[in-house]
Amino acid sequence: MKVLFLADPNSIHDIKWINYFSVRDLMKAVVIPRETHWELYKSHPSELRATVLPPIKDFSIVRFYQTVLTAIRIRRIIKREEIDLINIHYAEPNGLWCLFRSYFRVPMIITSLGTDVLFAIPEACKRKTLINHIVGPAYRLAFQKADWVTATSQAQLSSITNFSGRKDRMSLIRTGVELDRLMSDTSVHFPLSDNRPYVLFPRYIKPIYNHGLCLAAIALLGSHIKAKFKMVFVGKGHGDLAYQQELERQMEQQPDTRFEFIGNQKQEAIFELYKRASLVVMTPLSDGSPVSGMEALLCGAKLILGPLDYDSDIFARAIRMQTWEPAELALLMTRALDDPGKPKLSPREIAAMDREENMKKMLRIYQSTLHHNAAAQ
Repeated sequence: MKVLFLADPNSIHDIKWINYFSVRDLMKAVVIPRETHWELYKSHPSELRATVLPPIKDFSIVRFYQTVLTAIRIRRIIKREEIDLINIHYAEPNGLWCLFRSYFRVPMIITSLGTDVLFAIPEACKRKTLINHIVGPAYRLAFQKADWVTATSQAQLSSITNFSGRKDRMSLIRTGVELDRLMSDTSVHFPLSDNRPYVLFPRYIKPIYNHGLCLAAIALLGSHIKAKFKMVFVGKGHGDLAYQQELERQMEQQPDTRFEFIGNQKQEAIFELYKRASLVVMTPLSDGSPVSGMEALLCGAKLILGPLDYDSDIFARAIRMQTWEPAELALLMTRALDDPGKPKLSPREIAAMDREENMKKMLRIYQSTLHHNAAAQ
């Protein structure tokens, strides 16, 4: 089986997904990135185990002539590389390539990851601008044309049905966690400057991850919390640099709090941060089923999540916010840090987070889709 992924070769999510299959020789993987992801990959090649081809231009309604030329190029790649199936990762805008399903003549699967189908596409369907009168129906038709659709949370599946009307051949598939690697001894990878107790804020340095709410809550913490715990943020020097500078300015305005702002870390270092954290906090404005949240819980960390519709089968043990108010977050952080208890997961919860189980389900979808397509021809 040879699968063409329209995916981001820099994305940890996409790398883990694709590598699961390619490392085990379950498929030959070819990746075509978007132009916006290409420069970073060229300058800092990732651990992706796949053939990465030069990028394609984004699907564009306005520049449709360019879109047609790109579709012709994709069709040529399908023929040259002998592609059996296309898997689109992150549906906005790449999901629109399913409009060319008949032209490409291979099955196409859309894998949504969160913000794409929870926010970006629904907003495009709701806006009343001239272009969105075309884009909204285009997304609806693209999702209907896909041979299969997967999502990483139940909320995503519900949203897809709401904006596209699709109800069949849809599956909940999470990237999941590589349990053996997570539970291995990662102690030598601990990246912090000292062993002081800390609260960890591990999400990428981008506005969608809403670090401002966390900093506002930190400012409201009592002196006994600030004296005991430092606040650790990850991703310095990466992501949105203007946003990072604003975060650093807000940190400087809290001289009574110790902050440690570290750069991006290798996976083992992140695991060790989860294992030693007194508390992990994640408050993104939009989310799917975050692997980072699963990893934190599996490492035994207390986890606070924002007031989003997270799946209860894996995040029942997390502490959930009811509002976006900094005062509520500060209260929840204080209670969690004052409580010595740790969350304990059930075998069912662990199985739902296991990458092995999720990727086996995905392999069956690949095989079923290919079989169905062969039977239809």
